[in-house]
Amino acid sequence: MRLAKAMSLACALLTPQAIHADTCQILRFGAGFTTGDLNGSAPQEGEICYDLRFPTGQNLSIELVGGQNVSVSAPGYFDARSDRIFLGDLPGQIELRVFQLMRAPSPQPFALRIRFEPPGNG
Repeated sequence: MRLAKAMSLACALLTPQAIHADTCQILRFGAGFTTGDLNGSAPQEGEICYDLRFPTGQNLSIELVGGQNVSVSAPGYFDARSDRIFLGDLPGQIELRVFQLMRAPSPQPFALRIRFEPPGNG
């Protein structure tokens, strides 16, 4: 739970300009991680990029649990989704991109839930 709070706090302190360029913000998850929410704001233009790092072979789910007019993509896995996605036997890294579906006049807040899933749920 402390990691989830730390993730939320760390993301809240970052400005959209700091993480929506060509580089991704690296987030590391240890084997003891279970679930946590990643909170941020999708910029008016462009996207926010997160590079998730975790143990090789890990199953996880990704779900947009807060926000409107926001979607998430993982290149090579899924594109423009807002429902819960299960991914299994991952290579230890995945890139997530969060963006607005339709350009709004201001950044759109979001909450993205990341869960480590047991074997068989991927």
